Amino acid sequence: MPKPERLSDVLSRMLKDSALGHDFEHMEVYTVWRKVVDGDVVRHTRVVGVKANKLIVEVDSSPWLYELSSFRKHGLLGDLRRSLRKTRILDIEFRIGSF
Repeated sequence: MPKPERLSDVLSRMLKDSALGHDFEHMEVYTVWRKVVDGDVVRHTRVVGVKANKLIVEVDSSPWLYELSSFRKHGLLGDLRRSLRKTRILDIEFRIGSF
């Protein structure tokens, strides 16, 4: 008969193996994004997640997509890198979303 496991060990293993665990690992990105970008950008964007060290951000319109990807991306990336402690972001992908 197997030994009983601690609930914290079981939950920890489940989170680590699930997509939800990946989101928890990068939770700081959601908070830091709101601190790093100005209010206009916050109102027109939504962080979707992190995949292969790339921050995925949805925008609500084509003009914002163009503005962020063409003119603000490198500045935002630098600000994020300086502010993040646990998550390493190498790139930002902006895409049109619905929210």
